[in-house]
Amino acid sequence: MKRHEGAERVERSERIVGLNAAYAAMRVRPEHVLHIAYAPSARRELKELLREAARRRIAYRELDEGDLERIADTVHHEGVCLLMKPRPQVRVLDLAHAIEEGGLLVALDRVENPHNVGALLRSLAFFGVRGLLLVSTRERALTPAAVRVAEGGAEYVPTCVVPDLAEPLDALKRAGVEVVGADAHRGESITHYRFPARAILVLGSERHGLAEEIEERCTSLVHIPGTNAVESLNVSVAAGILLAFATRGGARAS
Repeated sequence: MKRHEGAERVERSERIVGLNAAYAAMRVRPEHVLHIAYAPSARRELKELLREAARRRIAYRELDEGDLERIADTVHHEGVCLLMKPRPQVRVLDLAHAIEEGGLLVALDRVENPHNVGALLRSLAFFGVRGLLLVSTRERALTPAAVRVAEGGAEYVPTCVVPDLAEPLDALKRAGVEVVGADAHRGESITHYRFPARAILVLGSERHGLAEEIEERCTSLVHIPGTNAVESLNVSVAAGILLAFATRGGARAS
């Protein structure tokens, strides 16, 4: 392979860092793993992953901390960096099909902080959410930081990246999906609300909430009752509470 071809492959690939994220990637899409780099400090924890890599003839090498940091492009690599083929593209209709027989999707309106996105993905995977609709103008909205914070959850929640949320929500509504918006204070209390059989929960940013054009597309609003001692919850914390109610036994309308 010519040098410029190798550089192009690295540029177009996805970097995954973090032990749990690396194991999940190897478990879910091992055919996408191009190369594994790891530090001596993580050798024992990566024993099973490296054994599987050897079985699949995936190249790996041990590097010192400085070299691994340069490859991973972060100090928060937890001793491992996987070079991966880009994730398969997910379309809005793919999300609609994922809940054709029932299920829950989540959409994020103006939530861009990688740590919030990562924490949300972890909760979505935990509660069995079928997909995420994420607004971003970047081709790769799931940054290595978000994937690491998700602790493997990013591999189990198909993520559709769109430049704007309004049109995709309209498309999902036409496909029979109910749009449920989360608000800090308005709407029905989540303790009493019964989610539709096929729904998408829309979460806004902690500071701005839902945009007006997004709220107009919601068929219902829900809120988390609290003491009002603070204005609102962090979006990832709120998501965990909402999803616990949304997925509890018997809470979904048939």
